[in-house]
Amino acid sequence: MEHIAIIGSGFCGTALAIQLLRSAKGPLRLSLINRSGRLARGLAYGTRSVSHILNVPAERMSLFPDQPSDFLQFARKQMPEAKPGDFLPRRFYGDYLQDRLGHAIAEAAPGVRFSSLCQQVLELTEHGDRLRLLLDDGQPLDSQKVIIATGNFAPATPGPLKLLEADPRYLRDPWAPGALESIPTHANVLLLGTGLTMYDMALALEDQGHRGPLLALSRRALLPQAHRDNASHPVLPDLPQAFLRHMGLNERLRGLRRLIRQAAEDGHDWRDVIAALRPVTPQLWQSLNDTERGRFLRHLQTYWDVHRHRAAPPVAQRIEDLRNSGQLRVQAGRVLAAKATENSIDLEIRPRGARHSQRQVVDYLINCTGPCTDLRTVNEPLLCGLLDRGVIRQDRQGLGLDTDEEFRLLDASGKANPDLYLLSPMLRASHWEATAVPELRGHAARLAELLLA
Repeated sequence: MEHIAIIGSGFCGTALAIQLLRSAKGPLRLSLINRSGRLARGLAYGTRSVSHILNVPAERMSLFPDQPSDFLQFARKQMPEAKPGDFLPRRFYGDYLQDRLGHAIAEAAPGVRFSSLCQQVLELTEHGDRLRLLLDDGQPLDSQKVIIATGNFAPATPGPLKLLEADPRYLRDPWAPGALESIPTHANVLLLGTGLTMYDMALALEDQGHRGPLLALSRRALLPQAHRDNASHPVLPDLPQAFLRHMGLNERLRGLRRLIRQAAEDGHDWRDVIAALRPVTPQLWQSLNDTERGRFLRHLQTYWDVHRHRAAPPVAQRIEDLRNSGQLRVQAGRVLAAKATENSIDLEIRPRGARHSQRQVVDYLINCTGPCTDLRTVNEPLLCGLLDRGVIRQDRQGLGLDTDEEFRLLDASGKANPDLYLLSPMLRASHWEATAVPELRGHAARLAELLLA
């Protein structure tokens, strides 16, 4: 009996397991391995906060591309009034994944066996014609095929904050269970980063009754744009063929601006253009050489992110209310140095455009810079060991891992491993779009087909 092992049980691992269980016809043993023991949750959907809602409308969150209303139908069992364009609580989605996994297990074909292992995979080696996983209980697990489906990693600590790493008032991982509970109601808090993670933390603090000042700091102080009201389904503009041809980064940027202007004249919102780009974004990303990708990441990524990864309208409104009340202040600048004193955290900050730095004293600092993608700074024994041995290869931009077109991981020499696959946000290295459900569910469905073939 063939054995397939999936490492990670967040969205990617769960979605792939469901696809395999639904499609497998013959004998198959499937193992879903996760060190936390929590299935179908991960960082994104493990939250129970009512303020943490999905950033994608319900009608686009189905696990199954051929059943677009599946999630909405599930959500309506708990919220009958839910509409296709609503942005629903993330905890609903975790419940949905868990429910669909349970159904897939119960309805699997005869001979298809499923097991969930609460273990951490420490090492992966070749063992004859199989791959051997060493688990943290000391036991080996052999499998013909292995899929790395680990999710996002905790933010990296910026260099100027290294002296704070051992201080409990510095929260490197804002998603760690109970991370915010130690913060007093009237504490002065610095939120480092102004993206969607900052939004989540600011609202979570407000929910627990926080009344102290909040300062959100990033180099450009750009905030995520808001989704519009999705009461009616938008009609997307057609992309001209000329825009899809190979061109340099500067020409591509000029072309995108022209496209948005033309779309506006035709009655479209700029968001329609961004949505129309999603199916071809991997193609556009792959057309850039390493130099152009580096330039994009240095100069344009922040602008792309705030337009592409938007906030749900209720979330954006609450952030605006916090700013209008004066409790939340947003500033452009960077931290030059930081040290912990007995009663506070003492920061040296240089505002954007200023010649001189200024002192900022806070009680707590929350790292909201977003998931770390550079595996050289991630404390993951499995991935670090594979990288050191050349079994896998990180891309030159530090976005993830290199794969071929069939999700097989490439080794240091560029050769694909026929039995080792990747399904995770680390696919950004080759696809760029690999963070949201609409893309990842498609990858999961296609990889399931390849594995069963």
